[in-house]
Amino acid sequence: MPIILAMITLRHLQCFAAVAETLHFRKAAERIHISQPALSAQIAQLEEILGALLLERSRRRVLLTPLGRDLAERANAILRSVADLEELAQGAKTPLSGMLRLGVLRTLGPYLLPHFLPEMRRMYPDLRLYLREEPEDRLLSELAAGQLDLVLMASAPRDDRHLSVTPLFREPLWAALPLGHRLRAKTSLTPPDLAGESLILLEQGDGLREPALALCHAAGCREHPDFRATSLDTLRQMVATGLGASCLPALYVDAEALVDEQIVMRPFQSPAPGRCIDLVWRRTSVRAPEFRLFADLVKSHLPDVVDAL
Repeated sequence: MPIILAMITLRHLQCFAAVAETLHFRKAAERIHISQPALSAQIAQLEEILGALLLERSRRRVLLTPLGRDLAERANAILRSVADLEELAQGAKTPLSGMLRLGVLRTLGPYLLPHFLPEMRRMYPDLRLYLREEPEDRLLSELAAGQLDLVLMASAPRDDRHLSVTPLFREPLWAALPLGHRLRAKTSLTPPDLAGESLILLEQGDGLREPALALCHAAGCREHPDFRATSLDTLRQMVATGLGASCLPALYVDAEALVDEQIVMRPFQSPAPGRCIDLVWRRTSVRAPEFRLFADLVKSHLPDVVDAL
């Protein structure tokens, strides 16, 4: 067995882990930036070394064998450990340097990142930031698999013993109203002002649906039965066409919606409904001290439209 293990390389494991994740040779090859024939050769070598099939292949699909499923889990664990060693060595030399893979919600990233990224580049010029926008379940999955180092998301799970969660700020919601809406004359609202309304909400996964549903519950209104948006811009356009009212997060409102003359934006009186934004990383990560520096930098560059925690 030791002889067999000595023949298995990290490249073998990287290739196999990519195929196990995507169940697609072309997509796996693109993910790790090699040619598809080279990836196929690595998988074939790994199966020859182990003397067993790891994948069931056909023209239409790729499936993991029972051994392949077990190896995929172990390969990811090994690759995460190696990455942690590399990050430990790099972080010991210079904090917040090298590659940092940051995942962020699509309803958050474009409106938060510009507030602190310029200063981060100035303070940490050796840091290479890789950004990925995904729904919250995908972000957590990629964080667990070691494909991301950090995640910015709404209301991260506090009961997951594998995660470290640092609260950053609370982002209020604003009411988005059509131009002719009955509440347009009010300068600020309370949730009960929306009683009886049908609010257009986002689909699941972008960290905004849950606080919006909580607002509906507090206000005595409901989700619109016929319409649901896939992005904040789409949501704003649906309000502008008079399909109904909605709610939008403060960072987006500040960046995009306040200048839109096709809708009426109104803040809620304190305490306003909103969502809490957290910074999340794996509890076992050796870069935790760097991630706390990251959190401090974000907090020190928050705009006035959000409330630091």
